[in-house]
Amino acid sequence: MAQTLALSLLILVLALCVPWTQGSDGGGQDCCLKYSQKKIPFRIVRGYRKQEPSLGCALPAILFSPRKRSQPELCANPEEVWVQKLMRQLDQLSTSEKQNPGCRKNRGASKPGKKGKGSKGCKRTEPTQTRAP
Repeated sequence: MAQTLALSLLILVLALCVPWTQGSDGGGQDCCLKYSQKKIPFRIVRGYRKQEPSLGCALPAILFSPRKRSQPELCANPEEVWVQKLMRQLDQLSTSEKQNPGCRKNRGASKPGKKGKGSKGCKRTEPTQTRAP
């Protein structure tokens, strides 16, 4: 009886301690293990994030998020010139979206069933001034 109780307590303690050994984020972080061998085109990505060795991953990398959310992130070497250029392009895109957030053109893909019916550009939304009589 005492052995069964001791074994049960041991299992309970182990069950409670296992999540703490997974890391501070619960072990949910995916790490790049190798870099993409091909250049990643701008038209297929919507953003990126940095992978730092100090955060528990062995390889420094840039993870590009594809436009299709069902696809996995694409890993690239942060020292490559094309990777830095792609990051600058994405940074410029996000800056322009912040400057004019109401512009549908900056929001990405259009709604389904609305092909070809959107505006071709963004209109200014400055208030019009009226003259006093």
